[in-house]
Amino acid sequence: MTRLLSRSPAALALALGLLGTAHAAPDDAAFHRRAAACVAVLERDASALAARVQAGDKAARPGLLKLTEQGFTFVGKAYLRGLRKAEADRLVDEAKSAHKTLPPEALQQLSAGCQTEGARLFADANALERALVTNRAKARMESLLAPKKPR
Repeated sequence: MTRLLSRSPAALALALGLLGTAHAAPDDAAFHRRAAACVAVLERDASALAARVQAGDKAARPGLLKLTEQGFTFVGKAYLRGLRKAEADRLVDEAKSAHKTLPPEALQQLSAGCQTEGARLFADANALERALVTNRAKARMESLLAPKKPR
């Protein structure tokens, strides 16, 4: 969420219908935690798929785009519900730490649930929202697949 949110949250929020000030309700805090957990696990999964694509598995590319779209959808929805970068960074860091203690089966279950929920959120978005999310996801995917520059 941290990298995704910092890429252009204002444009994403505008396209997702943010016309006024976002207000965080109690259920928003729970959604923010869920979104952070999902973004963290989807980033992990996307990194693994990106490595497969870089190793020559071109069939993994569509799955990588879907995972990245789902991550951006969570980011946009959380932003609309009042989550901002500093808090998003903290929540994602907490989620990543918590994920380290989960057994592989629990991480797989979390990933599957987040993919299902992310796909539903994406499907529920209007055409403009989906187009913007897909555009940002393609840019992020290309960044993931770009050759790493030596330091």
